[in-house]
Order: sequence, then structure tokens, then C-alpha cells
Amino acid sequence: MKDTNGMKQARGGNNNNQPNNEQVLYLGPDENITDVRQRLNQADVQYITLVVPSQTQLRGQVTWKLLAARAQELGQVVNVVSNDSYVRAMAQSVHFRVTSSTPRSKVS
Repeated sequence: MKDTNGMKQARGGNNNNQPNNEQVLYLGPDENITDVRQRLNQADVQYITLVVPSQTQLRGQVTWKLLAARAQELGQVVNVVSNDSYVRAMAQSVHFRVTSSTPRSKVS
């Protein structure tokens, strides 16, 4: 789903199953660090779940460090969901919470 600026909107961001301070951001395989930082900036919530596909451009440790620093600046708590063990390891190395699946109550 895209908004008027061409940015992908989060699916399930503020449905009845989620508190207003939590948002799920589904990343596309073509999104890079600039895209993700912009989406973190636009999220007006404290708790973010990033659903990262196995085919992602977010592979480098520096990338994950930059995302962690930006989330900390914004006061956001980030949970990373990915089936890719390398992505989970990178996210965990910068102290993001990680899991391999999204709890059903959070998916719309």
C-alpha cells in the first residue's frame, strides 16, 4: 500500500488489535537504510516491529548500527522479525529484540 508521497504504508499500524504506540513496518526487499530511517522518522509511535524479508539490502553491520542509533535518538523500541538467521543476528548485535515470526495478534 502506498501513500500520496509514494512511500509504503505500514499494514496493521493502528488496528484494533494494537495499542496506539505500536506500529508494524513491512520492509520490501528493495528498501535500503535511507528508506528505513525515513520510515522510522515518520512513525509517531514508541514501539516498532520491522518485518524484514530474507532478500534485503540491510546486510551490513554498519547499517544496523545506524538504524539502532536512529531508533535510540527517536526513543523507539525496535523488534525485528525475519526468517533469515543472518538478519536476526545483525539486529541482535545492535540490541534490537528479534524473533522469527510475528505474533498472530499483531498481524492484520
